[in-house]
Amino acid sequence: YCFSEGFTLRKPAISLEETLTLALAKKVLGTYGSEIGQTLGKIEEKVFDRQSSIPDRIVASAPALSEKISSYLGTILQAIMDYRRIEIRYASLYEDELTTRVIEPCYIFFEDGFFNVRAYCQMRKGYRTFAVDRIALMKPLDEHFLPHGLSPEEEMSGAFGAFVDGDPVDVVLRFDKDIEARVLRKKWHASQKKKVLPDGRLEFSFVVNGLDGILRWIYQWIPHVEVVAPEELRARLIGDAGRVLERHEPGNQGGTVL
Repeated sequence: YCFSEGFTLRKPAISLEETLTLALAKKVLGTYGSEIGQTLGKIEEKVFDRQSSIPDRIVASAPALSEKISSYLGTILQAIMDYRRIEIRYASLYEDELTTRVIEPCYIFFEDGFFNVRAYCQMRKGYRTFAVDRIALMKPLDEHFLPHGLSPEEEMSGAFGAFVDGDPVDVVLRFDKDIEARVLRKKWHASQKKKVLPDGRLEFSFVVNGLDGILRWIYQWIPHVEVVAPEELRARLIGDAGRVLERHEPGNQGGTVL
């Protein structure tokens, strides 16, 4: 078949709902860097008969991606698609020393304002999460690996925040009635279950991978939260609270007793 001379296919019209969705996507993702916003605009121009626009009265903001992070994300994504190993110089959040790792990237995820890559680490002989902003140097290698079959959906379903590693743990928390509206504003975890206690408090239960992620989340609810289980999490919170009290005792300022 062929088209008559001068004939072209019309671009599909865009509905109001589609306009709003695309405009919001450009508004939010564009805050990570002008290049992302421009790319979305080019895609939209190729597909639809007109470009979406959004009123300036809708504000969406996020920290702009540095040129290094944007470059690293592109390199990682290409390595994921090609099943290619990457050599990185990495500074862990818990260690000051830079280490050289060879990783096999599986997927990228965004959490708490940061991009992370989930990968098999040859040095650790297991799956690890690497914060992209903590990568000092990156070099694609001329080495390939077999697909790992890692399921992002399955892994992230047990994660709390960016903390994917750890064995499943049952966690039970109780929140004061005073903050009920704030706690119920969203569903914080896929496993979340809640019930109202006779005294009006809310009891939440979760099944999460490890305790690091949920412990940091609990901090924001102090002093309106009680850890019921597990005992290890309760003990860690009590220990952290004790250190806060010690640092704020009268006469102890800046770690120096006056």
